[in-house]
Amino acid sequence: MTGTGTTGFEEQLARLQEIVRRLETGELPLEEGVALYKEGLELAAGCRKRLQTARNDIKVFSDGVLKDFDMPEDSPAADD
Repeated sequence: MTGTGTTGFEEQLARLQEIVRRLETGELPLEEGVALYKEGLELAAGCRKRLQTARNDIKVFSDGVLKDFDMPEDSPAADD
């Protein structure tokens, strides 16, 4: 499974959480740990891309005008 497949965001996030859980145990053979780490990087990139796309799609209706959603500068997601 990769971060660029056809699985949905929730499935990718769940898989990423499972990978993190398994890596945090520290009980994996080196090769398996490296493979999971690489898969996790791909999944994280895929999730980030989907979130950015969703953010770009959000519109705000303000003062009778439909505008692009602007993330507040103090928001943690604004640093992406």
